[in-house]
Amino acid sequence: MEINCSTRYMAIIGCPLEHSLSPIMYNGLFRSRQLNYVYLPFATQPEQLEQVLNSFRALNFIGFNVTIPFKQKVIPFLDELSDEARACQAVNLVKKEGLLLKGYNTDGAGLLRGLKENGIDPQGRVMFVGAGGAARSIAFAMARAGMLKADFLDIDYGQAEAMAHFIATQSSVPASAALMTQENFARLAAQTDILINCSPVGMSPRVDEAPVESLDRLNHDAVVCDIIYNPRRTKLLQMAQSRGLKTIDGLPMFINQALLTLEILLKQSFEAQEMEEVISRYVQA
Repeated sequence: MEINCSTRYMAIIGCPLEHSLSPIMYNGLFRSRQLNYVYLPFATQPEQLEQVLNSFRALNFIGFNVTIPFKQKVIPFLDELSDEARACQAVNLVKKEGLLLKGYNTDGAGLLRGLKENGIDPQGRVMFVGAGGAARSIAFAMARAGMLKADFLDIDYGQAEAMAHFIATQSSVPASAALMTQENFARLAAQTDILINCSPVGMSPRVDEAPVESLDRLNHDAVVCDIIYNPRRTKLLQMAQSRGLKTIDGLPMFINQALLTLEILLKQSFEAQEMEEVISRYVQA
């Protein structure tokens, strides 16, 4: 693929970015489709954020993805927010329209697509381990899709409590908060239909870790989902599979987020299989 004066740019900002496979996936797709786009990673320090965004406004960028720790910190520098980004107060995608920057959040929609592709009904009682930005948008989307009850566990009780309050006030879904302990997890597990790990525990390179010690209290028909996509088969999912539980790894969400990004920025549709073929050889099984 030749880079020239007509090449348009996309990017991802965050810190750290060493684990991100987004540049490999997007650039692989652009090469296979012979599209004149390039996707660039920019490891950004907090004090550089405003300067980086101003550079994007001035240069030939069409948009960029946002990851930890900027999903909320980027908002004051944006000109507009989508309805979901405004409600969640978290942004993982920014589209450049002229010199204006509009923030979106595709986390929740990406996970919902992945659940539905795997035949999982989002209705039911859902336990979220980790109550950060990803859990916020996922829970908001699932509340809209018919979730019956939400339980949030986090090592920071205040964060879990804030998340429960957010869901309870933004929807008619009842929500609870608890400190992430094995005792609290076991207490709630028997009533859980879908368990979603929204914490980074188990992500490469710390692949031998899991956010819980045991899944024995989960019902045999519960679904265990991990939003981590590298490795695909996290320690948590291995524990679930050993009990015969249905599992969903983080790759469907990652791919569907990418598809939504391309729909918003390029106004083009792509196939999930096409994205998976590009990325699968780079993801640890």
